[in-house]
Amino acid sequence: MTNKQEIILYTTFGCHLCEQVEAMIFTLNQQKNLMETHQVFAFDIIDDEKKLEEYRTSIPVLENKTTKRKLYWPFTYDELDEWLYHL
Repeated sequence: MTNKQEIILYTTFGCHLCEQVEAMIFTLNQQKNLMETHQVFAFDIIDDEKKLEEYRTSIPVLENKTTKRKLYWPFTYDELDEWLYHL
């Protein structure tokens, strides 16, 4: 069994930019079967005071739990693809 890369999507309810990133992730999954190699978790920053303070003005943000590398909005589909697959 392969170890999947765990990715956190920092988000909150009603974030239209976050919805765009979710759509990008969905498309990557359709094209490259992303979920075979990655596990994506949504984390609502409203549930954590520290994360709310840290990401309030920058969501959506993606973080690789293993490498701690982050990808801050704005980014393109190609930049997301590169970040996910060419760590």
